[in-house]
Amino acid sequence: MSEEFLSDHTPVSPDEARRAADAVLGHPGADDVEVLITGSAQGLTRYARSGIIQNTNRKEIRAQVRVVVGDRVATASTTQLEPARLQATADRALAAAKSSPPDADFSGLPRPDDVGAAHGVFRWDEATAVKDPQTRARKVEQILAITAGTESAGIFETGSHAFALHSSTGIDCYDAFTRCVTLCLVDTGDATGWGDASSHAFDDVDVATVAQRAVDKARSGAGARDAEPGTYEVVLEAPAVATLLEYLSWIGMGAKQVIEGESFLSTKTGERIGPEGITITDDVWHPRSVGIGFDLEGVPKKRVAVIDEGVAREPVTDLRTAAKLGTTSTGHYSGSNEYGPYASNVVLEGGDQDLSELIGGVSDGILVTRFHYVNVLDRPSTLLTGMTRDGTFRIRGGEVAEPIHNFRFSQSALEALRTTSGIGREVEAFAPDYGSFGSIVAPALRVGSFTFSSKTSH
Repeated sequence: MSEEFLSDHTPVSPDEARRAADAVLGHPGADDVEVLITGSAQGLTRYARSGIIQNTNRKEIRAQVRVVVGDRVATASTTQLEPARLQATADRALAAAKSSPPDADFSGLPRPDDVGAAHGVFRWDEATAVKDPQTRARKVEQILAITAGTESAGIFETGSHAFALHSSTGIDCYDAFTRCVTLCLVDTGDATGWGDASSHAFDDVDVATVAQRAVDKARSGAGARDAEPGTYEVVLEAPAVATLLEYLSWIGMGAKQVIEGESFLSTKTGERIGPEGITITDDVWHPRSVGIGFDLEGVPKKRVAVIDEGVAREPVTDLRTAAKLGTTSTGHYSGSNEYGPYASNVVLEGGDQDLSELIGGVSDGILVTRFHYVNVLDRPSTLLTGMTRDGTFRIRGGEVAEPIHNFRFSQSALEALRTTSGIGREVEAFAPDYGSFGSIVAPALRVGSFTFSSKTSH
């Protein structure tokens, strides 16, 4: 889809955004002005105890005005795009900028001649954008028919999102995407199972497969027994791998963490930290990624290989951190100087084995469906803790054996990657747990050493 992208169903159109921004780009008293306009239209059908409990539709528009006065910068926002509202918002930002302390690290708003012109990804599916509550309810009814005889809970969600950024320095960019997500948790009373799917396209989300996966996991988990904590060879299914990648991005893939010595890249750049098959990128252009083609100051987003064929390479950057590192921005400004640039479209490239082959390579180990309650213990070493959930099984002789109670783990994400001995062929896409921005694309992994620190009673 080209930049001539048009749809009557975007939350805010390119023309609407441009007209709104034009009302304040020449605001009196400001040296420069930037306007970021975001819009979303989301429909959510939620079910629990095997029945629909909620059907909501929500539309939101927000304009964020950033004003520059010399080396002082401030931002104000509004939820209305009328010229008078935007001008009042710019007034507030201007007053705040004048009273703000100087920002020595601010090098000015970007200019297209310096950073290039941004292009939209336009991961857009018209069918997803127009789905109504009745359509979502029918999808949930399919799930409930398959999970009959159990207690099931979850969501079916469709949404459309638009981002536009305009500045007095000439930045002019727009992108829009859709997303469809379904989650299903099945509880048989003795065990639980999980299924999920995510795509920008409605027809790619197969609720029957998701529901059946959750049912099969729950029924296979009946009669779980204790297993001793310790270090095991494991097969992590794609949802578990996606969680590790999400945390790896959060704690170590951004340049600000590198500058502050909090990232693994602070000490390991150029070192081999995994097998050649491990390539982890931030890549909004990957066909399974969902996101926008520029960052939140209008710089074009580049594909960045943070780990390339097992070797630690470089972080994602924004203008501020790139200047400190003596490089150029990769287009990953998060909107927060405090947090810094963020890798929001993480991709772990697939390998050459299917799930049964990964399991077949383990003589004695553990199969993990997914993780939850994950927290960071140590950033530079990427040490995480959390629990397994919704399907944990012993592997014996290359086959899935008896179900076991969940474990709590204490494990470095980097060490898990270092001992990887098999990478799944198929990759799955995952929406973020919070908000709508970004995505994770991940395969299953066979990991040679994973530490479970304690067991649970369930």
